[in-house]
Amino acid sequence: MKDIVILGAGGLAREVAFLIEEINKEKSSYNLLGFVVNDSTLQGAIIGKYKVVGDEDWLANQNINAALGIGDPKINSKIISKFADKKDIFFPNLIHPKTVWDIDRIKLGKGNVICAGNIFTTDIEIGSFNIFNLNSTYGHDIKICDCSVFNPGLNISGGVSIGSRCLIGTGATILQYIEIGSDVLVGAGSVVNKNVTEGGAVAGMPARLLIKRIKEDTK
Repeated sequence: MKDIVILGAGGLAREVAFLIEEINKEKSSYNLLGFVVNDSTLQGAIIGKYKVVGDEDWLANQNINAALGIGDPKINSKIISKFADKKDIFFPNLIHPKTVWDIDRIKLGKGNVICAGNIFTTDIEIGSFNIFNLNSTYGHDIKICDCSVFNPGLNISGGVSIGSRCLIGTGATILQYIEIGSDVLVGAGSVVNKNVTEGGAVAGMPARLLIKRIKEDTK
């Protein structure tokens, strides 16, 4: 079994811990040591079932596997930039054993987290360090870049393109062949039927542009 830690210690981090437990039920793969957070007051604390084992400086000196457990694409992107060149830190894809997907027709980078109940159909390209929360569908020919967070209950139709560092809210629907730029926020329950330019924030049914986000605040 390979040692692994989770970056973060909030609710999503505990859900990623549960995902690792589910993976281990299918095949013993990871020895989960605990969480990594920078808050000095939490060092050594037990959160849920697991201990906070160190901060990012501690992690930088380890030879270990790691997983993202934070639901904010901005924070995740900053974390990954710190560890991208660390040859001794590995980010495996964590995929729930009951995921439904055309495995031979899907390209997958590294460090992705795929929780229970997700369906990926065919001819899909996924980059790295994305978090796919519970119970969503992803149609044919979707292209997804890096460091985005997909909240539960999404329906993303075929041919959709999504950039990097996006946050797609719970229960959102993105219709076929829509293009979503990088640094985009899609509000919960939204129905996106038009392209969204880079840095946009949209919400509603149909989704409308709320604000042009400032890129420097999202990276």
